[in-house]
Amino acid sequence: MKTNATILQLNEALNCVNQKFDNNIQFKEIKQISSRRVNFTLRVKNSSGKGAKIGYSGCKTIAACWHVHGYFFEYLFLKYNDIVIWSLGQKITSNSDNWKGARIIANLCDC
Repeated sequence: MKTNATILQLNEALNCVNQKFDNNIQFKEIKQISSRRVNFTLRVKNSSGKGAKIGYSGCKTIAACWHVHGYFFEYLFLKYNDIVIWSLGQKITSNSDNWKGARIIANLCDC
């Protein structure tokens, strides 16, 4: 994913999300790619813990589930009014974009 949020803002959101997911979420990568863009990927520390995505085989993976991403984005949109996130080829600019049903794959996690 990429965003115009700062690394500091992303870390704030991560700290907030970790309160809901037993401190099991971390960045797989977080990289400043230009003065106004950051690439990042969320993952879980322990695939048997909260927030892990269930793969198509039925096994939990280290990828963070859509709930983790949703709460992460929600924090940013509630706190900062100019945040834009690009995820899965979509531009997300608010919580109304964030929780759209088309983006939800609820059966791929235990949340």
